[in-house]
Amino acid sequence: MSTTEEQNAQQNSPPAIPEPQVEDRHREQAARMAETYRDDRPATVLPGSDGMVSGTAVADWIDEPNEPASERTDAPPE
Repeated sequence: MSTTEEQNAQQNSPPAIPEPQVEDRHREQAARMAETYRDDRPATVLPGSDGMVSGTAVADWIDEPNEPASERTDAPPE
């Protein structure tokens, strides 16, 4: 790139944003945010999916005898 092209590129580019200083309050806020994502639920595989459907959210869909929670016959209707 020639000097003229470099000067034009610098003029057309947006100004650089200075990097903010990381302070202790930022670290504390990040730790609080990370705590909200902590999930101690076990990952479960949806029966009949050959492992294609799995995760912690699936654990909410499955009851103890590994049957879909919505198809339980002993549960009272909501």
